[in-house]
Amino acid sequence: MAKKSTIIKNWPKYLLQWGVLAALVVFLTGIIPSKEPADPEAYCPMGGLEALTTFFVNGSLPCSMSSLQIMMGIMLAAAVVLFSKLFCGYICPLGTVQDLLIKLRNSLNIKGITVRNGSVADSVLRIFKYGLVFWIFYMTATASELFCKNLDPYYAAATGFQGEITLWMSIVTIVLLVLGGLVINMFWCKYLCPLGAISNSLKFWIWIIVLFGLWWILDLLGANIPWWVLLAVFCVAGYLLEILNRKPKYQILNVIKTASSCTHCGICNKKCPYGIDVDALSGGRLNSVDCTLCGECVAVCPTDALHIGACQKNKSGFGRFLPAILAVLLIILGMWIGNKFELPTIDEQWGIESVAEDGTVTRLIDPETLAETRIDGLRSVKCFGSSMAFKAKLQKIPGIYGVRTYVNHHYAIVTYDPARITPEKILENIFVPSKFRVNTPDPAVVDSVKVLTIRTEKMYDKMDLNYLGLQMRLTGKKIYGLTSEFACPLIVHVYLDPSENLDRDWFRDVVEMKVLSMPVHGGGTKDTEVDYEFVDMEDTVSYIPTEDLIRMLFNPFKAEFKSRVEKYEGVPQYFYEIADHNYEKPIILRNMPYLSNHLSKNDGIIGIYLVLNEDLVPAIRIRYAEPMTEDELWKQMTQETWYITYAKDDVRETPAKIGFEKKGIVKPVEK
Repeated sequence: MAKKSTIIKNWPKYLLQWGVLAALVVFLTGIIPSKEPADPEAYCPMGGLEALTTFFVNGSLPCSMSSLQIMMGIMLAAAVVLFSKLFCGYICPLGTVQDLLIKLRNSLNIKGITVRNGSVADSVLRIFKYGLVFWIFYMTATASELFCKNLDPYYAAATGFQGEITLWMSIVTIVLLVLGGLVINMFWCKYLCPLGAISNSLKFWIWIIVLFGLWWILDLLGANIPWWVLLAVFCVAGYLLEILNRKPKYQILNVIKTASSCTHCGICNKKCPYGIDVDALSGGRLNSVDCTLCGECVAVCPTDALHIGACQKNKSGFGRFLPAILAVLLIILGMWIGNKFELPTIDEQWGIESVAEDGTVTRLIDPETLAETRIDGLRSVKCFGSSMAFKAKLQKIPGIYGVRTYVNHHYAIVTYDPARITPEKILENIFVPSKFRVNTPDPAVVDSVKVLTIRTEKMYDKMDLNYLGLQMRLTGKKIYGLTSEFACPLIVHVYLDPSENLDRDWFRDVVEMKVLSMPVHGGGTKDTEVDYEFVDMEDTVSYIPTEDLIRMLFNPFKAEFKSRVEKYEGVPQYFYEIADHNYEKPIILRNMPYLSNHLSKNDGIIGIYLVLNEDLVPAIRIRYAEPMTEDELWKQMTQETWYITYAKDDVRETPAKIGFEKKGIVKPVEK
């Protein structure tokens, strides 16, 4: 009865804990279809704190991180400083799993191991999570990649071991999470969780402020202490405060005990998942570094001697709802702020000053003479990696001295010298001419296609033409393709059937459509916001042969292995060709490098190609020579599992990226 009554009395905690866990299972497994792929990192406060650290160290965010995750991390820190470890007690799925493991052990009558708080064993075990904090944050800041994903048991499970994990690390942490939790109460949370270490340190927030204040003062005095030294001191200070002090004093909410009502039955001690000695409290506030305000001790107290509140006098029953309500409100606030404001993924400058070997700084240009321009609609700039690629392109353009990218909202702020370059010239230099196949005409039916030219704005990203083409495909009109070339406004050539007569109003309606709703596999649609502007349609109409259009819109692929080209020169060689109209789909082109990587391990493979054959049908061609045979090649191509080499010592199994059902034909390679 005690277990049942505890769940009933402490239902806000269980509702929130199990609700979060259930929501994660539902959305990550795809039980409820979503327009966007589920992102297990979307609201991760640990990732947010890593991203914030990387931003301060490098001036950039790790790949895939945004202000939303950062705000989740800041909200977690605010909750710890003001109230307690609310995320640990009410939200964290790993904490919920640890809680469930305690209940499982009790139901199976398995006797666990008790590690008394304050014992030597307890103090030694607590050091491991601080070691993990240093390792994870150091690796993340130096590589600009979230290192925690390599070993996070939640991330490994949430991605089905398909994420950016290190398999042995993930297996070790999951084993420790489950087996450790079955043997010792909250084993992961108390002794291994890096987020728990950070939360415990933040409970001593005054000391942490003093630490950072001293580092800032020393930096002003020219000490130039490396950032990793500050990280190391933070970890050491947090650990020492946790094992030597254990009683943080400055937070608004606590478990409060009314001494006159306590019978010292000890039930609260037995029920506390962290083994806190609540019964030893003579009265007043419970100050413990481990307390998460989970409310278990309050719910089980038979005399109502315990409550959650801000003071001894205010003994309202509403206190049991407060932690759960505050946890939800802080998450909502973090989501709102994270979506309103954004930190730059990268904030880089170059060419403004040079630093000599002796440290002498020479200014090359006066920053006061520089200006900034905003470039919107950069859909291809969507993470740290693509931001750095965008920066590399800008660095080649004379007159540009810096860039800040904002990947959440797909725009960049470019710093330039107005005396050397204009915003229009910047657009021209970053513009990549694009092409997009809307539909494929049949040369036997249509011998030529009509070409119209429209002018648009807000379409300078290489992805924009794809979205416009998809919009036109949804109209059902006989439009075959689009190409673009730079101008202000942008020039877009539209290739369509001669029978189609489309006017300015039709193009304006399609171009200025605000939402692209694309059907997705499995049902439903995916909505993408677009914001293009139609300027005009030119009066000129021209025609080109259909065959020329098909060749122009096709995207070929070629991968040849130079050593094997030389090795097999002069011996009989063959093409294994499989032709299929479906091979013109972009997904085939994206997966050709994987096919090439997989097949390249076999001796006799010389090259892999995606081409248009003599009948203008897309075809995959494999060039080979003995000892490779037609049958062995077909066997390799149709394996359910491919072996992809990412590095010399990193070969991974992955499901086949391209399926082959119909055998191809063999053609000799003509010399």
